Amino acid sequence: MNPPRSERPLGVALIGTGMWATQISAAAGRAGLRVVTCFSRDAGRRRAFADRTGCGAAPSLDVALDHPDVEAALVLTPNDTHAEIAIACAERGLGVFVEKPIADTVADAERMARACADAGVALMVGHAFRRLGAARRVAQLLADGALGRVVLAEATFSLPGALTPDKWRAHRERNPGGPLMQLGIHHVDTLASWLGEPLAASGRFARVHSEADIDDVGVVTLEMASGSLAAVTGSYVSPKTFAIRLSGTRAVLDYRADFSVWPDATRLDAVTTLELDGAPVEFDERDMLAEELAELARCVRTGARPETGAAEGIAALRAIRGALEGNPGWQPAPR
Repeated sequence: MNPPRSERPLGVALIGTGMWATQISAAAGRAGLRVVTCFSRDAGRRRAFADRTGCGAAPSLDVALDHPDVEAALVLTPNDTHAEIAIACAERGLGVFVEKPIADTVADAERMARACADAGVALMVGHAFRRLGAARRVAQLLADGALGRVVLAEATFSLPGALTPDKWRAHRERNPGGPLMQLGIHHVDTLASWLGEPLAASGRFARVHSEADIDDVGVVTLEMASGSLAAVTGSYVSPKTFAIRLSGTRAVLDYRADFSVWPDATRLDAVTTLELDGAPVEFDERDMLAEELAELARCVRTGARPETGAAEGIAALRAIRGALEGNPGWQPAPR
């Protein structure tokens, strides 16, 4: 006799079988979840993924979501597909994990949030970088007053890649904001976890080097709820870079990771340095992807609210969209 569902690993459907799916599937295993089935539009790709991971390969999204062992979906598809997939999950009573950004537009993100709230299902956004051991240590330093009041934050994130016509990220209409929407938004969320959510944004975006018709660099300036200012920059055409500097009234903190280990997220803390006024700061290494998926399982099973839920995802997306659209400020969304 099978044990009751509450005593079994959370069964998930993985939607979207690109490069990142391998990392998320492995993290799901480390977190104690079971990838039951997968779906992507490319039949060959989904079959190959299923063969590598030992899960099923569903012939359609509906079949994947309707599998009797599936309790939640891991949505790893292009940004502009997130809303419809998440709403389909909510209609079935399934929990949702969606990679960042939460959606392509704030309006779509709000539709997702309403659908999941109305259905009483968990909605988690994959803003995992705030969960790194180094990021958690920074939060502790700030709470302890080690920096005094943070007045300025500077963060940069660059990750080069092939922007060929077959890649959705290489098309301006599907990836507005380019590296800020895909990369810098991680920094926006991490800064929000330390300094309060962004209340105003402005930005400049440009196509400087890429042959693709897309902004390959960008700069976003933010006013945070704490009153501090922040600048977040990103590039698709520069070597891998991941760094944050916080300037306080008492001290300056530098946070830098050797991003050459990417996409192996389990190694990031091991190649990260934190310095407070030049002195090394120790921190514990953590598995950010496994931790967020373990939390997803708890939220699906218990109804708890995820740390990075709809409100946090919308706050980060609103900042990037505000910078793109020239919307200078807004009121914080209710939580």
